[in-house]
Amino acid sequence: MSANPAARRSFANLAPTLRKQHALALRKCRLSAPVEPPFGPAYRMVEWEARNDSRVQCRVFPADCTPTQIADALRSHVPGRRYGPCDDED
Repeated sequence: MSANPAARRSFANLAPTLRKQHALALRKCRLSAPVEPPFGPAYRMVEWEARNDSRVQCRVFPADCTPTQIADALRSHVPGRRYGPCDDED
């Protein structure tokens, strides 16, 4: 029960593609397999780390999203609340 191999191949190297074609400074970028809920459209979860910020950020995209759509959304992304251990020693 694996995802479509062609889709897996096209998104296997998402971070290098986004760095090369869209000039995004990413350390990592992972795209989940499509999730098909009982109600509503299918979606994918994208998790990424920026080069200058090691905290993981995530966002939901339609299942049929393209690397260009992901790059545009990541470029305009405004981080929300951050949870987890704090690196500041105030």
